Amino acid sequence: MKIYLILLFIITGQWSYGQLTINKLFALHDQIANNHPENYQFVVQELNKLAVDSMEDRAKPLFYQLLSSHHAALGDYERSRFYWDQQYAQWISEYKITYDTIFYKQHQFVDAKNYILQRSKREQVVMINEAHNIPYHRAFVLQLLKGYRQLGFKYLAIETLLDDSINTTQQVTDTTGFYSREPLFAEMIREALQQHFVLIKYEADENTATPRMRDSLQAANLASVLKNDPDAKILVYAGYDHIQEETQNKWKKMAHFFREMTNIDPLTISQSKHIEQYHPELETAEFRTVHKFGSFNDPVVALKNDTAWHDKFVDISIFYPRYLVPDKRPTYLTVGGLRKAVTLRTRKKEQGLFVQAFYANEKTGHRIPADQIFIKKPAEQLYLRPGKYMLEFKNSNDKIVKKEPIQVVD
Repeated sequence: MKIYLILLFIITGQWSYGQLTINKLFALHDQIANNHPENYQFVVQELNKLAVDSMEDRAKPLFYQLLSSHHAALGDYERSRFYWDQQYAQWISEYKITYDTIFYKQHQFVDAKNYILQRSKREQVVMINEAHNIPYHRAFVLQLLKGYRQLGFKYLAIETLLDDSINTTQQVTDTTGFYSREPLFAEMIREALQQHFVLIKYEADENTATPRMRDSLQAANLASVLKNDPDAKILVYAGYDHIQEETQNKWKKMAHFFREMTNIDPLTISQSKHIEQYHPELETAEFRTVHKFGSFNDPVVALKNDTAWHDKFVDISIFYPRYLVPDKRPTYLTVGGLRKAVTLRTRKKEQGLFVQAFYANEKTGHRIPADQIFIKKPAEQLYLRPGKYMLEFKNSNDKIVKKEPIQVVD
């Protein structure tokens, strides 16, 4: 009851004592998100009521990370990028925009999808990371799944997965995992199920694991899959540095523990470093250089003498296109051509509404939309795979003002 009252003070703007700590911010966020599973507007509305000045220093980066992740889920890529960079705004002036022309001249840039699948043919375990607020990382891995299944990969281990029954139910809901509430993450899981992957829950139990124990327990959970199925080929989808195979600070990561436990050297692929930022000062010199002197529309890998360039402690680093174009939805939403643009025929009075596209066969209450967007101008577009959907148009109070069934044909 005490925590509930604290959260009530925060939500109603009556916070009158102490600072908003990181633990209280976590608790507030989880309460909002878990109690309003299909209301993607509400979390952002409530977070925006909080005053940054009321937060302890550790809570401020978390606040911006949460806003970034939720704007990504809302389909607002530009604001997602903006809020992520707000963590570093006070230091922007200290960063310099530099280029590495030697790096560009020494490398050939090839299609990442084709190269990675070709390289994975001789691997038993492949680990790919993501940045948790970047939907196009899920869009890219979605495009790899069919190819990995054809290479004999049977298991897909997903860090965020919470649902033990998903291989039976074959349903993606708000209880599947936290990050999988983002539409493209849910689409990636749906594709994995369609490709007949066995989904593996491998995250450490947060109630018993300390931060120091987390990576070792993740590795042990993955190793247990091979104990039961020694010849299994596993694709692991993780966050950030968990896929690093070595360390500089004696804090071992999951991939490092896994290699020691199994004597298997996984192929490790990083998606999280060479990506665009709202403020280009925060981008890597290699990323800026590639985009200054080259042009590409799909993710690429840099090769030198047929060997992939990579950051420390991983085997392959991916370079992503720039997707940020003001007032336009990012091109990654097509998922490599798997999804089609569906133009909404809306009236002027409907501008400002929030539209969600749900699969027609899913039950109301715990659905994850395939795509969603705020209507800001005429002829807005949703990006959807072939199939039947129910469009729900909602006002700022999340009340449905219109429903429209549609079918997207191949």
